Amino acid sequence: MYGHRARIGYCSPPFVTEVFAYEFYRMVPNGVTLLITTLEVGNEYTAQAFSGSQERAIAAARAMAEAGADVVILGGNPVNQSLGMDNLPRICEELAAEIGTPVIASALAQRDALTALGARKVATVHMAGPDHDERANRQMRALGFESVGALSPEAHGLLGYGRISEDEALTLARQAKARWPEADCIHFANGHWPTAFAIEPVELELGVTVMASAQAVIWQALRVAGVTEPIEGFGRLLREH
Repeated sequence: MYGHRARIGYCSPPFVTEVFAYEFYRMVPNGVTLLITTLEVGNEYTAQAFSGSQERAIAAARAMAEAGADVVILGGNPVNQSLGMDNLPRICEELAAEIGTPVIASALAQRDALTALGARKVATVHMAGPDHDERANRQMRALGFESVGALSPEAHGLLGYGRISEDEALTLARQAKARWPEADCIHFANGHWPTAFAIEPVELELGVTVMASAQAVIWQALRVAGVTEPIEGFGRLLREH
């Protein structure tokens, strides 16, 4: 069976999902497979899309458990946080008890990843556009960490994330570190634009740790599913924790 080591279910917020699946299969060991359902988020971040995604994610989690997933990820920091950070552990526990499969919220996975890395002052880079910088700051504070700032070029729109250059993440990380030299961690927010191959170069060049959203949820899903060996090439999180 393809997923003889682990089968990981992912409720993916973007209605069109491309980059996460590609980077997932580059990061995970052989024998790990992805079960994926796309939700309701199109080009715009809206309360209506978040609400629809919550309902669809719960239904998808039930189906993924029935299909044999070893763990289910409720994707999307904005979607998760719209439920309230304090509510997420209970929601995951209750759903896991119902479906008989461990359930992870991506926001909690990112919080746990930052904790494992010992992050204190976090600079966020993202692709939603400068109008969303303050939202990124709020979300980092809601995770329990100091946000020194957030940086984005002009908005691409989620449907354009697959056309973003692989070099963009490294360029933005350099800009963020230059603007906020006190940052000890760079957060690549949103797991749906190319960031995986920038993680290691950023850590080596800038002397910081990196938490990328996709990296964090993949890391926690693997560990919950019992896949614990170090993974090289994608930063300290997957290599050391």
